[in-house]
Order: sequence, then structure tokens, then C-alpha cells
Amino acid sequence: MSALNQGGLQVWLRRAVWLLLLGSFGCIFLVIALRGHWSLGSRKLLFCALLAAGVFLLRRFLPLVDRLTPGRWRAVFGGGLVLLFALQLGSGFLLLQDLTTSPFDTEAVLRTATELAQGTVPALYNDYFASVDTNVLCMFVLYWMYRPVYLLTGSTGPAWAMGLNTLFLFVAAVCVCGTAGHLWGRRGKAAALILCLLFLPYYAFTSFVYTDTMAAPLVAGSLWGFLALEGRWNRLSLRTRLLSCIGLGFLVGTAFLMKGNALLLYPAFVVYLALRPGFWAALRRCWRSALATVLLFCMGSVAVVFGFNAYKWNCGLLDLSLYESMHTPITHWIMMGLENDGAFSNDSYAYTGRFSTIEEKKAANLARIQTNLKHLLSSPQSLAWLFFTKAETDWGDGLYTAPQTVNLAPVQRTWLHEWLSVDGTHSDVTADFGQAFYWMLWAGAFIAAIRGIRNRRQPGESGLFLCAICLLGNLSFLTLWEANARYPFCYSCCLLLFGASLLAAPHSEIQSA
Repeated sequence: MSALNQGGLQVWLRRAVWLLLLGSFGCIFLVIALRGHWSLGSRKLLFCALLAAGVFLLRRFLPLVDRLTPGRWRAVFGGGLVLLFALQLGSGFLLLQDLTTSPFDTEAVLRTATELAQGTVPALYNDYFASVDTNVLCMFVLYWMYRPVYLLTGSTGPAWAMGLNTLFLFVAAVCVCGTAGHLWGRRGKAAALILCLLFLPYYAFTSFVYTDTMAAPLVAGSLWGFLALEGRWNRLSLRTRLLSCIGLGFLVGTAFLMKGNALLLYPAFVVYLALRPGFWAALRRCWRSALATVLLFCMGSVAVVFGFNAYKWNCGLLDLSLYESMHTPITHWIMMGLENDGAFSNDSYAYTGRFSTIEEKKAANLARIQTNLKHLLSSPQSLAWLFFTKAETDWGDGLYTAPQTVNLAPVQRTWLHEWLSVDGTHSDVTADFGQAFYWMLWAGAFIAAIRGIRNRRQPGESGLFLCAICLLGNLSFLTLWEANARYPFCYSCCLLLFGASLLAAPHSEIQSA
């Protein structure tokens, strides 16, 4: 295939990706609206109008940050980050939870970590971690934090876990700002910081110590690292390139260990590079260098994945002798996602649990998956109902169910619970603002998609294209997987970047950060 034809094919495939983003998510949101599950009350419309006015004003005034001296810019941006962290930490203390009493998986994670930190090898949750080993890294991160804290202070109070979790969420916001700065310079950083300050899940999730929040900075950091490496590749020395590839692979592998859907970063990077203008010509010229790059990236991922799994099995902190009889295979979550409403089901979980070996569970799951698919494919109405019901669960909540997690196990009810808890006095106001803000972020995604379909080049388009691939990958993954509104949260960085593209005045000249 000639370079000209190849370039033309890439253009059309990029357009197809943008069209798929616009069509699939636009259809999902339309069906949610037609079902009457998104009421357009006066308050929600007011929030939409205020946010639209804010976008208009910020697009006019954000270019002023380019006129600041480097010292003043660092002071302004640094001050904004300090404010964000202070607000997050304050929210964490006000929403503090004792998750060792939580009626949720967080109890197994936090209680095991604190007991291990105190030198006790707990027997209570060995069956849990043998069954759901995807939460093991989260538990060990908390253990690695709590162990020195306990040795120094004798404390394993919930405030320490909350502080670590808040730090993870703050780093996620910093990575969003860093990526926006790479794409749009100072204006991008400023726009992203403003959006992060208004993004309510960054506050409501501070005391929800779990895999979703801890994976958020790993995914956001992976995107930032990949785009920065790709954008500066030709200016880097050979040594820096090789070390960066290993580091990026290590980061993506860690993200995968923390949250399974971070695995989607691997195919997202491949699709992005395959459709990048000039990629195939460069690959033909430097295929040896490209091969070495891929191998080093894979080495970084393999090292962290296999290294951690070796540690998990050999550290002596968990008794995994029940793994063969208790482990829940991946097929279970696909089976669960193809029956009932696609969300977690105790009946489905009990069905898998009745079999005594992993192979028996896989066989039983596959048989039930075949039965479910046969039924769904024979009834297009049932298939459509399940798809849109799961899509509404996964993508319909602008707060990612954060208000439900706020009320799991509060240490003390405070005034902030009345705003951020699902049963709070003012929770309806919070929900309306969160939904309006969510729609604004998606408006940025749809505007970027329209520009991409029309093949209008713009600053930052490459980063937004990668975000589009990630969101479509999550849509495909969650169509088969168990439905839960928390699962897309670790990719919320993609939506925040689409929102930043609305504010960063992309048609103006952009200075470097």
C-alpha cells in the first residue's frame, strides 16, 4: 500500500473512531433521556446555563495566563494546587469513615491491611482474597503505609488511609493538569485545574479507600506519560527513551494490577499509534528501534505484574491455600454482566461459588454464558434492553455513585454529609450540579468528535483522540462486564481533558507551559 493510500486510510479510520464515539454515547444518552431518567428540572437547567456562561467567559480570559511572568504563573498554578489539596483533605476529614465496619469489600481490604500492620496474620479474609484477588494490591498498598505508621505511632486509625487515598486523588488531578499542559500549554493547565476544583467526585471519594480511587492517578499518569513521551520522542536521548519506555510499562502494569479495566490502555496505545499520521513510514525506517521500544515497555509491565504476584504468593502474609476452591474466574464477571440487569447479583455469585475448582467454575460459567447469549441473540428487544440498561448504569451517573459511598461507614455525621451523602438534606442540589457538570464534559467530547469527523486539526487533537479510544474501549469492556457506575471513574481523566479542550481557547496561539 502506498504512503498516500495509507495516509488516507488512517484519516478515514480516525474519523470512524470519532463517529463511533459520537454515535454510541449520543445514542446512550438519548435513550436515557427518553426513558425519563434524566429530568430537566429548573435547577439543573440553571446549573447548565451557569456552566455554559462560565465556559464562554473562561475561553475569553484564560489566554491572560500567557502574559504572566514565569514566577507569577508558578505561584498562581501552585496556589491553585494547594487549594485543591486543602479542600480535598478537609473533605476527607469531614467525611471520615471507619471502613473496617463497612458493609462492603472495603472492610476486607482495610481490616486485613490494619491487622497485618499490627503483626497479626488474619484468618478472617483469606477466603476473600483467594476469591477476589483483584483487590490484593490495594490492600498491600495500605499495609505498606500502615506498617511503619503503626511501628512509629501505634495507630491504625482511618485518618491515615483517608490521607493516602486523598493523596492518590490529588495526584490524579495533577496528572490531568500535566496532560492538559502538554496539550495546550498554560491555558490547558489552568483550565484543567479549574475543572478539577469543580469535580465533586474528587471530594466525595476522599474517604472511599478502594481500587477505583487508587487506580485513578495510575491511569491518568499513564496517559500523561505516553503522550509526553510520544510528543518529545525525537528530542530525547536514546537512554532516556529506553528508561522512559520501561517506566511507562511499569506504570501501566501497576494500573492493571490495581484495576482490571486499566488493561485497556495496552490496546488503546496500539490503536492510537497505528492511526497516528506518519507512524507506518517511521516504523519502516526504524523498525529495530521500535521493536526494542516495545520489548522494553513490555518488560516494565511484566516485571511489575510478575514481581507483585510472586510477592503476593511468597510473602507469607496471606494464606492462599484456598485459591483453587475459592477463586472467582474472569468468566464469572462476564456471565454476571449478561444476565438480569447486568449489575452485581448474589444469585450469580452463589452459582459460581457452588463449584469446587477453578476449572469447574470456568466450565459452568461458559455454559451459562452460552445460554445467556443464545437467549439475547434470539430476542433483539432483550439484547437492546440489557445493553442500554447496563450503559445507563455505567455512564448515566455524573457522580459515579460517590454519594452512596460517602454513607458507607461515617465516623461522625457532619454538615458536608448533608451535601455529599446520598441521603443528605441537600443531596439533590449536589446531584443536579454533578449531572450538569458531567454533561458539560461530554459536550467537550462531542464537540471534539464533530471536529474529528470533519478532519479539522486543532491543538491537542492527538491527546483527545487517545481519550476517545479509551472511552470506547471502556464502553466495549463494560458492555460485557458487570455493570457499575464506579468502574469508569479511573478514566474520568479523559472526560476532564475533553472539558479542558472547551476552555483552553484552542484556536489561539498557545505558549508552552
